Amino acid sequence: MTALKKALARSFLSTVSYYKSEALCSSFSDEELMRRYQTGDETAFEEIYARYSKKIYGFLMRRLANPETSAELFQETFLRLHRGRSLYRPEMPFKTWLYTIANNLLRDSLRAKGRSKVARASEGNENSVEAAIPDGSYKLQSFKEALARLTDDQKEALVLSRFDGMKYDEIGRVMGRSTEAVNQLVQRAMRHLRECADES
Repeated sequence: MTALKKALARSFLSTVSYYKSEALCSSFSDEELMRRYQTGDETAFEEIYARYSKKIYGFLMRRLANPETSAELFQETFLRLHRGRSLYRPEMPFKTWLYTIANNLLRDSLRAKGRSKVARASEGNENSVEAAIPDGSYKLQSFKEALARLTDDQKEALVLSRFDGMKYDEIGRVMGRSTEAVNQLVQRAMRHLRECADES
């Protein structure tokens, strides 16, 4: 385990350095790679890491806006993947399984830091969300206030949908919600942001 931690720490440095590492090229599905890793194929883990390190770190940063905490949760996500590899079943979509691990760690972290810290987490979404909305369609301060008023579940669903490109059924598995519930969360969040933009 110590060796894995050191390897993750080394590879993490290249990951956060503008994500210079690129995914290895193979025709294996994520599920097949995980099956291979379960049988002891270390190169399968390397490819999984190359495919998902950027995505998982980006997901954590968008919610936390804190590089240090994001790095800790990032490393713990992959350590839990390693520890729980024997529990993984190929019929389970790997992407949602991995995001569920990261999301559970994120929720635990936010709960531990209290509601005042959660309010600050919304700031991490500003740059990403601003890029998705045409310039001049809102006043920045109004937008920040609107984003801060979203519920945690609305922010979570919005980030996973709009910025991590996940489908509603995938988000539902990550959040433990139905597809329809996720749809409602995203629609309410977007409606609230649009209304605030119109008012500004």
